Amino acid sequence: MNAPTAGKTQALVVADDPVYLNWLQNAAGGAAEFSLLRPLDAEDLLARVQAAGTVGIVFFHLATDSLERRLSWMERLIERWPDLPVVGVGNDSALVLPAMRAGARDFFALERDAAAVAVQISKLMRRSAAGGQRSGPRQGRLFAVVVSDGHESAAFTAGHLALASRDLSGDAARSLVVDLASPCGAASILFNLSPTYSVLDAVADAYRCDPTLVDTAFPKSGNGLYVLSQPEDQTARPSLNPEELLKLLDVVRSLFAATVVTLDSSLPLSALSGVIAQADRTLLMCDQSVIRSRRAKHLLRALRLENCPLDRAGLVVDPYRRRIGLEPENLAELLDLPLLAALGGDPLTRLHAMNAGEPLFAFAPKDDYCAGMRRLAQLLCNGKASEAPGLMERLFG
Repeated sequence: MNAPTAGKTQALVVADDPVYLNWLQNAAGGAAEFSLLRPLDAEDLLARVQAAGTVGIVFFHLATDSLERRLSWMERLIERWPDLPVVGVGNDSALVLPAMRAGARDFFALERDAAAVAVQISKLMRRSAAGGQRSGPRQGRLFAVVVSDGHESAAFTAGHLALASRDLSGDAARSLVVDLASPCGAASILFNLSPTYSVLDAVADAYRCDPTLVDTAFPKSGNGLYVLSQPEDQTARPSLNPEELLKLLDVVRSLFAATVVTLDSSLPLSALSGVIAQADRTLLMCDQSVIRSRRAKHLLRALRLENCPLDRAGLVVDPYRRRIGLEPENLAELLDLPLLAALGGDPLTRLHAMNAGEPLFAFAPKDDYCAGMRRLAQLLCNGKASEAPGLMERLFG
């Protein structure tokens, strides 16, 4: 695409009915120049977007009778220009998850309050205006850490991955853990927080989440890690709206260099699949026990039946113990996932760090877990890991 030019953001609306063009124009309040596209097929769409020059955002009208065709067009467009913001538009809330799975940044429903839509369009326009065909400020990385059953190791690994990813992004970078797995409140406890603002509050505030809300409400640990957990005293699994959760994740990834979400099988499959589809990479965590490996296999099977995209998923064996019998390579083959890391270290040292409410990076920086986590972060963020001896050399070589 061409280089960005000064002036209003150019917005394209892929729709058959001009009512969607008119509605978006009115909601945007002059924030962009809108044009209607009626492409014949995906190739025609790509050619028209290419010919349009500097495009800041593309809206796709989605309806049940033409859903598969439009989603395939959307995927082709995002594959060609991954930084170009794409938004779904329609009047059926059941289409939100399919749109997000195809790569949409947001979904606007016609019946939604026009004022709320105007705010969101304005935010998208501001992001895209600075970068033309790019999305403006670079989107932060979103990682999902998935366990078959709730365990505090998910929150522990998520927090350390967020810290290591932040360190790779520079001094001014910020990182966030969104802890949705059990046990409730694990991430807050492990990083010595007593929050009054939870992930449930943040999901409810998704449509007004901005830097001011982050600075005033999001809990922040002493090491600079932001943490959104479920309330520690919660005894029942809350009902989360998948659409609002995905909206929150879409917003926070523009505010943080790295966001790490923990998930487990107690969440609805639609929510799991939606987050995994939105994530840059997904880490399935599993230890070397027969029970957990079989539980992980059942969870993966359920996700595959849900048509959840697992092409960006990999296995992290944690904790790794030598001479147990089920080696990481064999476990990866059993689960049909690529092996990303096997995280070792001294279990007693890890327990002491958890009880002290400190990251292992500060509590015991020479522990093998720290070196393994930094290599994993390099692999996820930069595409390759640093040199490592022994087992790690074989895993990352």
